[in-house]
Amino acid sequence: MEQIRFIHCGDVHLDARFTGTGLTDNKAKERRQELRDVFTRIIDECIKRQVNLLLISGDLFEHEYISRTTITFVINQLSRIPNVKIFITPGNHDPYVANSYYAMLNWPENVHIFKNKIECITLPEYSIAVYGAGFSQKYQYDSMINKPLNIQDNQKKTKILLTHGTIDSISEECEYHPIQSQEIEEFDYVALGHYHTIKKMKNKKIIYCGSPEPLGFDEQGEHGIIVGEIENQKINIEFVKMNKRNYITKEIDITETYTIEEVEEQIKNKVEETKKHLIKIILIGRRKKELVLDVALLNSRLEHKSYYLKIIDNTKCDYDLEELIKQPNLKGVFVKNMLNAIENATDKFEKEKFNHALQLGLDAIDI
Repeated sequence: MEQIRFIHCGDVHLDARFTGTGLTDNKAKERRQELRDVFTRIIDECIKRQVNLLLISGDLFEHEYISRTTITFVINQLSRIPNVKIFITPGNHDPYVANSYYAMLNWPENVHIFKNKIECITLPEYSIAVYGAGFSQKYQYDSMINKPLNIQDNQKKTKILLTHGTIDSISEECEYHPIQSQEIEEFDYVALGHYHTIKKMKNKKIIYCGSPEPLGFDEQGEHGIIVGEIENQKINIEFVKMNKRNYITKEIDITETYTIEEVEEQIKNKVEETKKHLIKIILIGRRKKELVLDVALLNSRLEHKSYYLKIIDNTKCDYDLEELIKQPNLKGVFVKNMLNAIENATDKFEKEKFNHALQLGLDAIDI
């Protein structure tokens, strides 16, 4: 039997808004274009590797924001590979609803879009059976896989499952298609979408491919696609990097730093290593009392050094708090009240907020 090649991708999120990221409007437009660029590169890879199957595991686009122009672009790209069998499973960001472009447009003949009920498409020429089910609404609380699948009918075929969801969720009420791993043990390969970083589970046959281009600072590391080869029901896979940019977080300890110029130089050195990427610098350590740390000024002076730069001040000023609370003055009362607030905070974010307020307040009192 000939060797069958496939590409597994997902979570492209075409036309994502990038709101709340700190990007300027122009940078957000650039990033949206870069999502289109990476999808083009995926189709280029299909052509280069002469694949037989393209598996798209959901969240291909943003249903609420997708433009007709972008959908036309997607269809044109898929039309470049007419001999490739293309399977798409809608996710929670691109559900198959009545006003979805999945439902409203004519897609190329080689494209099959799965709906809410589990379905099996057999490919006799490849001895492959592709099972799939997709979102038909924003939330999917029940598994779509735990129905009779008649897998025994395809025992001599390579069995692939394509879907978007959450494997072995620890949440009692999972909103994003909870699937138990024992439900899918009989499949030879499970092509999953939903998580944006690559994850390999259960003997490497259950795979989250991740997003080909990262979308935020919680998606660090390399991003790309899975390229697989099938021969005699055995599957070999490899990860292929596709992303243009990375999100990178670096910490700088400024405990032994005395001037803002020294801080700037340390940041500059870190940024130079990551010029084309999006970088978050977190300043930590105990800040000298004489160091006036102006984060807005630092951002303004250094933002041109990187594609995107965000500086966060998580330092603590070099105060002796135990001594300060003993002082019978405004500073002592302030420190005592703030330490009480920190102690009674309900979560780590509230603690961080009060800690930051304590540092700002002490700095202000000392001016």
